[in-house]
Amino acid sequence: MKYLLLIFILLSTSVWAAPCGSEGSIDERIKNCNFTKEQFVLVVRTEKGLEIYKDLKTGLFWGDRISTDFNHYGSQKACSNDLLEAGLLKEVKWRLPNLREYEVAASHGIKDSLPRMFHAFWTSTPVKRRRRGPPAQAYLWDGEEAKSDTGDLKDGASVRCVGR
Repeated sequence: MKYLLLIFILLSTSVWAAPCGSEGSIDERIKNCNFTKEQFVLVVRTEKGLEIYKDLKTGLFWGDRISTDFNHYGSQKACSNDLLEAGLLKEVKWRLPNLREYEVAASHGIKDSLPRMFHAFWTSTPVKRRRRGPPAQAYLWDGEEAKSDTGDLKDGASVRCVGR
């Protein structure tokens, strides 16, 4: 019985699911994938299991977790390059999400809807400093706890990009 449960879990994860939404308009891709959870609808799933979702309430596209951790500077660069190089949804302009976008997505069920949410993700929102000068920290989104935290810009954290 234990092995049947394990097989079921493996087969139901996105890594083992069939690719979908590889071509056509956004609406055609969504129809092809035919998967909605909470307020998020699957737009694309690649052969490698990477997924892109659309928040039905805000219209934002949420990319999958990029497999490499980055410092804050690298995270911003990754959003502008990584998804473009993959050729996924070329019509979407990708960027690092801000803290408010994570908070709104949390109220729409992002934690339970998108895969690989159990990481700390960079946001584009800097932590305000009391003294003059550039910020030394930015806000992180703790996907497991669904709350914000802070991180030093030089530290490594996960990246998930958004776009319109």
